[in-house]
Amino acid sequence: MAKKALKKLLKKQLKKSAKKAAKNQKEIKLLKKQLSIFEAKSLNYLEQLFMSNVDYPLDDFSAIAYVDASYSDYDRFGSLGIVLLTRSKVVQYSEIPKNLEECALTSTNHELLAAAKAIEMAKERHIKRLIIKHDNNSISELAKRNSVTKSSIEEWYKNFVVEHREKMNISFKKVKGHAKEYFNEMADILANKALKAERMKRTQTPMFFSLGDKFQEALAKVN
Repeated sequence: MAKKALKKLLKKQLKKSAKKAAKNQKEIKLLKKQLSIFEAKSLNYLEQLFMSNVDYPLDDFSAIAYVDASYSDYDRFGSLGIVLLTRSKVVQYSEIPKNLEECALTSTNHELLAAAKAIEMAKERHIKRLIIKHDNNSISELAKRNSVTKSSIEEWYKNFVVEHREKMNISFKKVKGHAKEYFNEMADILANKALKAERMKRTQTPMFFSLGDKFQEALAKVN
């Protein structure tokens, strides 16, 4: 290749790279602002995320959901943590599921509930393509039409995903738990914070109210 042609090609590539870098820096700045309640421990991670364009929503109808759950066998309740990445927002969500059947009180079932909630959140935002990133194999395995279920909640989850796949492209991607993947860690933090807050709420509930009612009943009988 002639020296002049090579110089022209390099200039073109440099201009293209500079334009892409400027766009990515703008995206990073926006994300940092949206994540203000969390300390971004590794800016390098965010830079790599955008510079490589790995797992980032490509358009307004795409989203990525990081899902996690926390469960206490002792307390017999659990929590969900979800981070939903759309083209313009990072949505953080946590919840303590209520009124669950006895068979649903397991860690894995709370992971299933987190994935189902992520699908609901995507549907509310008119998302057509959703990638669910998770660290529990049951989330993807039980989403298959021919999967074998062992409980009512597993059957419900399978049917829920199959039904929503009729109008939404839903795929699953396994991530290694506690491998310092930023948004997966964030989902874990959300779930753990919700669990701790609920435990604190329950332990601080005054016990004397029930005793007070009995005392009032006894007093009424005496009078």
